[in-house]
Amino acid sequence: MNRTWIVVANASRARLCEYDPRDGSLVELEDFVHAAGRQKGSDLATDRPGHTEKGQASVRTSFEPHTEVHHKERENFARELAQKLNDAVVQRRCPAVALIASNPFLGELKARLGDAATKVLVATEPTDLTHCDLRELTKRVGALLQAGH
Repeated sequence: MNRTWIVVANASRARLCEYDPRDGSLVELEDFVHAAGRQKGSDLATDRPGHTEKGQASVRTSFEPHTEVHHKERENFARELAQKLNDAVVQRRCPAVALIASNPFLGELKARLGDAATKVLVATEPTDLTHCDLRELTKRVGALLQAGH
């Protein structure tokens, strides 16, 4: 079995690691922080929520934008990570991929993988392990890959 690239992610952070099944080691290659994933929706939007006035009494109502800004930010981050994986697979730097990510981010990330990356996807796990230290992450990744998810 070849080395596997592991993406451990949630909507605001991702860690890209490489797992070597020969010795069970895990090396962190890159750490991504998507600060917009942690911001309040009102801080992400360029406008404040819309207002309308009704009648002479000037009754005000607020309404939220039609597109949820957090959803857009998750999509952007998922697209960025998927592009990194897609490029690595096409360039033959990454023989296998496993995704460990929170829901619904896992689905968004999987949906943006290209055909080549999808073909080498060996495991997915809907859980957030971004908070784990490297030792705990190594143990969890090894168990996941050996279970043949």
